[in-house]
Amino acid sequence: MKKFSLLLSLFYLSAFAQDSNSIELIDFSDQYSGTIFLSKETDDEVDGNCQLVLYDKKTGKEILSAFAFLSEYDLENGQARTNIKQIPYGEQSILIMEDFNFDDKEDIAIRSGFFSCYGGPSYDVYLATKNGFEFSEDFTQLASEYCGMFSVDHEKEELYTMTKSGCCWHQYSTYVFENNRVVPIEIIEEYYNGMFVENSIQKRVNGKMQESFEKIFETEYNTPEFTILFENGKKMYLMEGMNDNLYYVFTDKDDKVELEYNKAFFYNEKAKAFLFTNNKTTYIISEKEILIKEGSKEFRLNKVNQTKGTFADLRKIDFNNVYVK
Repeated sequence: MKKFSLLLSLFYLSAFAQDSNSIELIDFSDQYSGTIFLSKETDDEVDGNCQLVLYDKKTGKEILSAFAFLSEYDLENGQARTNIKQIPYGEQSILIMEDFNFDDKEDIAIRSGFFSCYGGPSYDVYLATKNGFEFSEDFTQLASEYCGMFSVDHEKEELYTMTKSGCCWHQYSTYVFENNRVVPIEIIEEYYNGMFVENSIQKRVNGKMQESFEKIFETEYNTPEFTILFENGKKMYLMEGMNDNLYYVFTDKDDKVELEYNKAFFYNEKAKAFLFTNNKTTYIISEKEILIKEGSKEFRLNKVNQTKGTFADLRKIDFNNVYVK
């Protein structure tokens, strides 16, 4: 399959190259020029379908030669476009020249194929040195094992990658360059789980990665039947969830879940209130407040700022976990 794709690509590229075995890179640098030489052979042991060669413009001396993968989409008027990097899923050209390690010298990423996530572009990265360019295993890993090319924040001196699996799992990572190594300082994994987004967050603290977890109520895709908004920004939701159960969700002002409950509820017809007990704490919810009882102690949450919906809306739903008394 790999050999077939290389042959097919060469077939298209030969037409664009107008019977020539070389293609010039559109001017990407004041110091360097580049030429792509199409491969005449395809070998399962060799990645790429061409050889990309860079030259010093003043001396004409070859400074870098590497296997590369050219696509017909790279070509414009018989030349290969460069320095296109649309993050995360847009077009990314065969050559990207940028300062990756924040030393004020432009480095080079050369597309080696389409081996990153979901068939996205993958790159070999070469860092600028006093003697030319040197292959970087660390930066190549960032540019090959995630979703396409990484992005660079020159002001913060940080690097960012993203990868995913299907619709429901994403990973976002932040790196810095220290002691000639690429080092992660934050890794966030998002898992979309129905009503919630579950985040695993690793952050570097005093040189070590520390992990924490949070659950976010997904307000964009959920429509609660009843909501209480408190003056301090916290929110309470009652809504129909999985298995036709009533769900209670209490969040902070940033939608981080502080308590989720979906077991047995009791509805008091006379008091017009829902009640449930969780870890020896009883919650009594009316349309205007939440009364919390812990043993002999009881207290009410902050004054209600706003409510949405009515208990009459909730009572129209036949919940599996609500018992009337």
